Amino acid sequence: MKKMEKKPKLLIATDNFLPRWDGISRFLKEIIPALSKKFDVVVVAPKFDGNLPEFKDIKLVRIPLSSWKAGDYQIAQFRRVQMKKLVSKADIVWTQTIGPIGILAMWYARRLNKKSAAFVHSIEWELFSKSIKRFKKIVEYFTQTIIPFLYNRCDVLMIPYSGLAEVLRRRLILSKKEVVPLGTNSDKFIPPQNKKQAKQEIGVNPKKFVIGYVGRIGREKDLDTLYDAFRKVNQDYENTELVIVGGGVPLQFDNMKDVMLVGPTNKVIRYYQALDVYVLPSMTETTSLTTMEAMSCGVPVVVTPVGYLNDYVKEKENGMLFPLGNSERLALILKKLMKNSALRSSIGRNGRKTVLQKFIWGKTTEKVISLLNKLVDGSDKENTGETIIESKFN
Repeated sequence: MKKMEKKPKLLIATDNFLPRWDGISRFLKEIIPALSKKFDVVVVAPKFDGNLPEFKDIKLVRIPLSSWKAGDYQIAQFRRVQMKKLVSKADIVWTQTIGPIGILAMWYARRLNKKSAAFVHSIEWELFSKSIKRFKKIVEYFTQTIIPFLYNRCDVLMIPYSGLAEVLRRRLILSKKEVVPLGTNSDKFIPPQNKKQAKQEIGVNPKKFVIGYVGRIGREKDLDTLYDAFRKVNQDYENTELVIVGGGVPLQFDNMKDVMLVGPTNKVIRYYQALDVYVLPSMTETTSLTTMEAMSCGVPVVVTPVGYLNDYVKEKENGMLFPLGNSERLALILKKLMKNSALRSSIGRNGRKTVLQKFIWGKTTEKVISLLNKLVDGSDKENTGETIIESKFN
């Protein structure tokens, strides 16, 4: 009888995980089943409140939360002994975040001579400083100091678009970099068969023009700008509705007229399908999974020109752009789209085409598995030092 080949042991270390719904959590939810077929997977993540979906063929280690908070985010405890033990048993350590769990995983991976990779989901010094009320400059300085130290301890950094490499290089982050474009499940995120029916299913009057946002509610998302723009539109056109889907910091416009706050949910597709326009007013992003999901659903997107969004969103072709914090400009764009159904339809169709051509989830998975396998067999040593390797899928 043929002996079964032993799978490499992969430790996924993340400070963001279910049941807290955000881009990183959804990324991991999609990719873990595929990874578990190739690796013996252990996930170490915070013990957030709520019900977890079932994961087969993996081990989940949950770290209790501390009393510390950063914006809407409650930080996990530093469990040094526990993390050292988990890292010592792994063949590869793959981190997703710079938090207590991610920091300790990177630290012990280098100390214990383990192969390590990190996925750079966000520009942390921007994210951390913009997500808090006070001490922004101090936090930004601290993160700009500690993050290069940590990332330079990794064997490879997975980055979602090539332009991020220069951003990291300017901060003296010199580890090898591989471009791994994110994707979305275009078979699930599809345009609705009937827009009016989609609105009825979420409890919105089908005659209303629906403007929406889906994602984590944090200060860096700048939803106040979206609300200000919506009020300007709503004053002139009363048949408008603002739908906000997600959890996080409290919003001052809760219980306001023509505003629906849904809260965090794992059933986001039906909300995308009910939207006439999707808006991302964020002050910092890398790729923005929610924007790709909205585009995949054929919804015209209006976004700020941050991160990779400034490359893949083409003005009046597959989306529209507005300056950060400019509610006046955003309101004008929303009014234009509201009055021009042909433009909305054209942008929506082209947005979905962009996703189908460029952001294919299966290729994201293939690339991640390929890079992790290279770490296992040592073929990653073919390229050393600061190297930017463009993905053939990009």
